[in-house]
Formats: sequence, C-alpha cells, structure tokens
Amino acid sequence: MTEPIRIAVADDHPMFRAGVVMSLREEADIDVVGEAADAGSALAIARSELPDVMVLDIAMPGSGLDAARAIAAACPATRIVMLTVSEDEDDLLAAMKAGASGYVLKGAGASELAGIIRSVHAGEVYVAPALAWGMLREMRTPRTTPYDELTER
Repeated sequence: MTEPIRIAVADDHPMFRAGVVMSLREEADIDVVGEAADAGSALAIARSELPDVMVLDIAMPGSGLDAARAIAAACPATRIVMLTVSEDEDDLLAAMKAGASGYVLKGAGASELAGIIRSVHAGEVYVAPALAWGMLREMRTPRTTPYDELTER
C-alpha cells in the first residue's frame, strides 16, 4: 500500500474548516496533519509538517495569496490548492502565479475535493470548470498596449 497523502487545511472559518477536515479524514488515502486559521499559522504548519498538499482559503487573515507565495518558496515540494468562494479571474490568476496548483470553489463536494487533492498531488493542475473558460478566453484575447491606440500622428 502507498503512503497516504499528507495534507494541511487553512481557513479562518472554524465550522467550514472542521467540515473539510472531517470529510477528508474519512478518506483512507488522506492524512490530515495540520489545521490553521491564518496565513502565519499556515506557513508554520507547512514548515513543520511538510505536507504533500496545503489547502488554503484566499480570504483569511494574513492573505491566503501571501501564504501561498511563502509556502511555495519555503516548501517547494508542497502542492497548494486554493479553496475559496472567489470567482474573480484576477484572484485565480494571482493564486496560480503565487504557486497554487489547484483552484477550487467552496461549493465543491467532499468527494470532489478529495479527488482534486489526489490529482494535484499526482502533479496535475486543477481549475474550477466555472472559471476555466474565462481564463482560457482571457488567454486567447489579443493583448493590447497603450501604444496600440496611438494614431500615425
């Protein structure tokens, strides 16, 4: 049997965090090794436990994006999954630039989240389908610069 996927969960809402942790603990191949309520605690857990996957909320005290950047720098083997209510494309792009390998909306079910954690742990990238099209559309739109709007004169 393979080693379980070691994860840590950081979210500032205790009830939500407890629900995520409880549902993930029911998975035989996932071991929850830490919980945090803010970015600083998330980084401390990442450094001490070196989880395989760190699940972070974007909008937690200290900024989930800042935590993602710090964890990506300090623990490069730890994969990061953002679990958020934000459907903002700028947040999605900022999370990916900060080092996230997954961007999951909080409306996801427990088994869906466990599956996403497994795929991210295996090296895949996940973006919530509701946001993927917007990101692809943005990438296909030709970029303009301020110089493009200048006339010949």
